[in-house]
Amino acid sequence: MPTETIQVAAVTTPDQWTLGAGADKVVAVNGPDDDDTSYIYCSTSGRWETYSLAANAIPVGATINSVSVVSRGYKSSGSTARWAVGVLLGGSSTFGLTHFPASYTSYTETLARPGGGTWSVADLASVEVLVRFYNSGTIRVTSLWVSVDYTPPANTGQMLEMFN
Repeated sequence: MPTETIQVAAVTTPDQWTLGAGADKVVAVNGPDDDDTSYIYCSTSGRWETYSLAANAIPVGATINSVSVVSRGYKSSGSTARWAVGVLLGGSSTFGLTHFPASYTSYTETLARPGGGTWSVADLASVEVLVRFYNSGTIRVTSLWVSVDYTPPANTGQMLEMFN
């Protein structure tokens, strides 16, 4: 099954984290992982940072097998500081587990479609990826993007053969 990596395109609302290093928040969380070279951070419990996704090359008619959020970060201070990633679609959200590593660590979490049902290619145009801070201390996040596992439409190979 092919996998498509979709970077973030723009900060949306809520926009409650701070740029720690890098040209801007989008650059700070897009690949490649660069740890302290570019990152966002938060020190206030309950704050969210939300991003729209860039365009993708998944063909219309593909079956979406899974949507995962990739994140990399660490708690730079505070014994209880944690973050969780999620996806937001149509006013509903789905969150992954909370993370609190003492050094930069990467996570990939497969998340259910907010509101239930199965993911579609159309969902990817309006889904947003988010990160939320919990407890006290400070969290730094240097990577945040989406990875989509999909099955191409059945007729894609046949159509390509017709043009060869």
